[in-house]
Amino acid sequence: MPYQRDLLPSFAGNNSFARAPRAVIDVIQQGAVAVVGIPYDGASTSRQGVRQGPRSIREASADFIYDLQASQSGALIDVISGRVLNTPHPSALVDLGDLQTSPLDFQGVMQSCTDAFSRISKAGGFPIALGGDRFITFPLVGGLASGLDGNVGLIRISGQLSLAELDSSQGPDWTGASLRRILDAGHLNPKNTVCIGAQGYIPYREWDYARDQGITVITADALKEQGPEASARRALELAVDGCDTIYISLDIGVVDSGYASGTADILVGGVIPRDLLSLMRELSASSSIAALDVVEVAPGLDVRGRSERLAAQSIIELIAPRAFGS
Repeated sequence: MPYQRDLLPSFAGNNSFARAPRAVIDVIQQGAVAVVGIPYDGASTSRQGVRQGPRSIREASADFIYDLQASQSGALIDVISGRVLNTPHPSALVDLGDLQTSPLDFQGVMQSCTDAFSRISKAGGFPIALGGDRFITFPLVGGLASGLDGNVGLIRISGQLSLAELDSSQGPDWTGASLRRILDAGHLNPKNTVCIGAQGYIPYREWDYARDQGITVITADALKEQGPEASARRALELAVDGCDTIYISLDIGVVDSGYASGTADILVGGVIPRDLLSLMRELSASSSIAALDVVEVAPGLDVRGRSERLAAQSIIELIAPRAFGS
């Protein structure tokens, strides 16, 4: 049989994640990966544009699935790790579209996030949120905890700790306070909270608070020194201790801005893409992980499109065992 490319090029067709079929929560099957977009940046205090993240991440994922579908064997192999990815079953990966969001309805957006993750998890699905600013992690963690009715551990991959208190103009609800709000709400035990990728200067009060509360911080330099695989295993061990499930939050701003400039904050000396992908690949081996969000992707600030492509690849690495049969 002669080799044939997919008839539908990557720049055409339905803009869903990895061309997954559209679905609604009511028809999600047990174990299905369910993607939902949250185009919201109302809590951001930095450069704007992350509300465009969901659309751009979906578009970036099309190149990957195009190559997979065009492969004569219906499979792709990572030449470094040896991981093989197969074409997903239509019910294994679905896209629920975007939540209804309004920049003028903060409470409505927060409630929509909570309800979505609660309903998806109750239905037995594995929810993935495409953000949006990193404050959405606050309601999403609460939704997962409510839907599963159990203790949740958190692995947060970000260059920032986000443990601030009140902001003079934003009040308590802003991106720099997202993790603090989660902890204050009682959704997490600080000892089951692991922050990976902190780099550069951060407010001393946040650093002091993390130490006092028993939060584990694996800096970008420590990640490089220990290696992403060992760092992932340590994070999983700490996050799952006494917990039923683990929530993963990936802020694409953890990556050095020289590699991924499409994000609200500029970071010099951050994580390199290869280490991030290795970290996500190692995390994917854990069956305790129950949800993921990917936030702070601002495509308008990256003319090369590298940030959204890295975000899409990171998601694929994490869900590979669940959706792509690896």
